[in-house]
Parts: sequence; structure tokens; C-alpha cells
Amino acid sequence: MDYKKSLFISILFLTIFLCVGILWAETTSNRIDDAMMNQLKRVFDGADFIERFTGVLPESNDGIVIQEIYQAFIQGKENGYIFKILSPGYRGDIVVLVAFSSLTNQIVGIQILEQNETPSLGDLITQPNFLIQFLKKSIDDKFELGEDIEALSGATVSSSAVAKACQKAARFLLSIQAETETENN
Repeated sequence: MDYKKSLFISILFLTIFLCVGILWAETTSNRIDDAMMNQLKRVFDGADFIERFTGVLPESNDGIVIQEIYQAFIQGKENGYIFKILSPGYRGDIVVLVAFSSLTNQIVGIQILEQNETPSLGDLITQPNFLIQFLKKSIDDKFELGEDIEALSGATVSSSAVAKACQKAARFLLSIQAETETENN
């Protein structure tokens, strides 16, 4: 009798331990660290709450990878999306944060998180003079050099990497909106 009771208690304890572990793992995997949260709030000004997007991320193509998507909320209402995108540059990968408003379907913020581009040339993609041209661009824009985006002189590959990251985010946002529209009809 003691053996059965002992076995039952052990199994019960193990089950509880595993359930708590699974719940803790899910909670911590969805947590956004403080440094990243500061970056996200900087790129989506006014957001009072940001959470990870739980949908399926798109496949990468041409080396452009949407690493993370976050949803930004203002006063409890979903207000936009922030994309963390890896795009191949001239001297390595460039990591771009780009925020789109759901209300206007325009870019409301953009920031280069990581880059290794040529100093005083390709690394100028981090400067406001270059990045400002992306603000208020619509998800319907082309994001193509020479058309609606002006490349930095001598840094075409770096400029193109940022434009392609924004284009990838815009196309995915269009697909999310089309999906939502289909579900609502």
C-alpha cells in the first residue's frame, strides 16, 4: 500500500512540475526583454503596450528574413505592427526595425539595429537624412531605388537592403490585411 501511495504522489508531483515548467517556458519565450522593448517603443512612438505577433512568419527569400513581428497597442487598441527584419547588405546583414500604423497603412518609424557597412559610406543608412524618406511611405509603395527611394551615393547595396526590408514588411502586412478581410466576409 505504501508503494502505491508513494508512486501516486511521485507521479502527481512530476505532472505538476512538468505543467508548471511548460507554462513558465511559454511565458518567458513570449517575454520581450527591456532593451528590445525600449527599441520598439522608440520606433513606434506612443505605443503603451507591445506584444509579439503570434501568427506564422513568412518564408525568407533573397536572404531577407522577417525575424520577429510585434503588435503595438495604444489605449488598448491594436494600432500597428513592428517588423524586425534581417536584410543582406554590402558587408553583412543589416537588421532593420520598421513600424507601420494600422490606421494609416504608413511607416511611422524606422531604425537600423545592426549593420557592418563601410564607414562613412554604407553606414550612413543609420542617419536621419536617409531614414526620413521612409516615413509616411504607404504599404502600397514600391520601395525601389530610383523610383520612390533615393539611394546613398556610393552605397547602393546598403540602401537597397533597407528598402527591401521595408518592402518585405509592407507585402506581409498587405497579406495579413487581406486574410483579415477574407475572414470578416
